[in-house]
Amino acid sequence: MSENLKQFKLKYASLTLHFGPHALNELEEDLSKHERILVVTGRRSAKESGALDEALSILSKHGIVYDIFSDVTPNPWSSQADKMAYRAWEFGAEAIIAIGGGSVIDTAKVAAMIAVSGGKAVDYIYGKRRARGHIPVYAVNITHGTGTEVDRYSVLTVDDVKEKRGFISIYPSVSVDDPRYTITLPRSQTLYTSLDAFYHAYEAATQPWASPFVEMLAFETIKLIRDWLPVAVEKPVNLEARYKLLYASMLAGIAIDMAGTHIVHVLEHVLSGMKPELAHGGGLAITGPRSAYYIHKKSPLASARLLQLLDPSIRPLAEDASKAEAAIRRFQESVGFTETLNQYGFSDVDLIKIAEKGEWPLELSTEDILDILKKSL
Repeated sequence: MSENLKQFKLKYASLTLHFGPHALNELEEDLSKHERILVVTGRRSAKESGALDEALSILSKHGIVYDIFSDVTPNPWSSQADKMAYRAWEFGAEAIIAIGGGSVIDTAKVAAMIAVSGGKAVDYIYGKRRARGHIPVYAVNITHGTGTEVDRYSVLTVDDVKEKRGFISIYPSVSVDDPRYTITLPRSQTLYTSLDAFYHAYEAATQPWASPFVEMLAFETIKLIRDWLPVAVEKPVNLEARYKLLYASMLAGIAIDMAGTHIVHVLEHVLSGMKPELAHGGGLAITGPRSAYYIHKKSPLASARLLQLLDPSIRPLAEDASKAEAAIRRFQESVGFTETLNQYGFSDVDLIKIAEKGEWPLELSTEDILDILKKSL
């Protein structure tokens, strides 16, 4: 195996991550301890990536009885976590293997809590209930963007009110990051997931409380995405590019676990809550450049350190906010991302309603938010 693609193990918080080609094999010992496992996937990606077949091969080898739940959609609904939890309880699952991206793994984390601690997903989303325990979640991540395989968060949309919210759920027990499974990502998902990781890094490092360690993780993340996303777009089967982007995504996942996100993610949650067809990473990339104008004004030192990777002339001064916006927009266009809110049917009326929703991170005003949204149309 190439030195550039070496397999390694990382212990972080309460989880163990196996990273690298064929890292799923390292999960065999953990899986063999169980007799009944619920396998959770999306509609197609787990199968197309090859991850599902390899996981099922391990289960069959050890005579583990399994059931498959494949009803998780992008921008998942709280009701999907409820249904998954009921399936796990009814089946008598001792653990869940979640094979997918953020939607699948996020939903599995919540279902694992409900299966043991009861209630419904909305109880945990709104903080009305805390988990007393959960069945183990083994996360097999097949995108290079989410970070959920190494963080304690989930994001679900509440069915009745179409409100998308991020909240603390649980860490997976053991996770797998294998770049082979990301080769089949469509071009659009290659962009969406990589830009998701970009904004994880940028937002985490520009938090007022971000540590030097978070800034270091963010710097490495953005450098890797700058260097390797163009390669993955041009040559989708380049395994080294996928490895480096997956590594960047993992670093960014730890960064947000430590420092969180702010305005770009908050705005995206509102937008894709209204229009679930808007991919998470796409929503971030649409509103991200203009958001960076305000982020740079609020946190010019941290912003400049990161964005100098895209434009070395950017200074840690508020007056370079427009250059920060332009640098991100230019990078996104260079890899082929040019989507706008207009393409998803948002109107001026929608934007006004969103901007007037209430308090926003970074002490941004209603006028600031409306400006970001209108510049994203």
